[in-house]
Amino acid sequence: MYENLLIAIDHKRKLSSNTKDIAESQIRKIITLKFEMETLAAQEGYSKACQKSIPVCKGECCKWHYPKHLNPIDFFIAIFHMAEAQQEKLAKQIFNTQKDHCPMLLKTGCFLSFEQRPILCTNAYPCFNDRSYWVEKERKNLLFKKAINRLDDIFTGQ
Repeated sequence: MYENLLIAIDHKRKLSSNTKDIAESQIRKIITLKFEMETLAAQEGYSKACQKSIPVCKGECCKWHYPKHLNPIDFFIAIFHMAEAQQEKLAKQIFNTQKDHCPMLLKTGCFLSFEQRPILCTNAYPCFNDRSYWVEKERKNLLFKKAINRLDDIFTGQ
């Protein structure tokens, strides 16, 4: 994960102003979709239940299921509006944490805050089985993929 974060930070620093504007546009779309899914999760009570469960489950999903899939684009989205000092703090947190669980998981929850955690984590509520939530999640995932693919194009220089 550390290497993926450094790649994201490096890409952010190297963006031209035009490319940065395009990236920001896609990130705004992603954040809007994230907010819509978080709103639905909050309406269903998932967000609050998840936050309250962290002291009991110790962030089991955060430890094992999602972090190994965080790629440079996930970090790029997370750090895009983050100050450089905060990016450095995140890098140190990840670098100094054991590799067998999510290095962003603190005793109080995600380093990035519950609301700002990566998309993969935001859309994941494996403890809950409400079909309507998962149907909406799959529908939104198509929109997420479209915006993320555009960011990937920026990363690869296309």
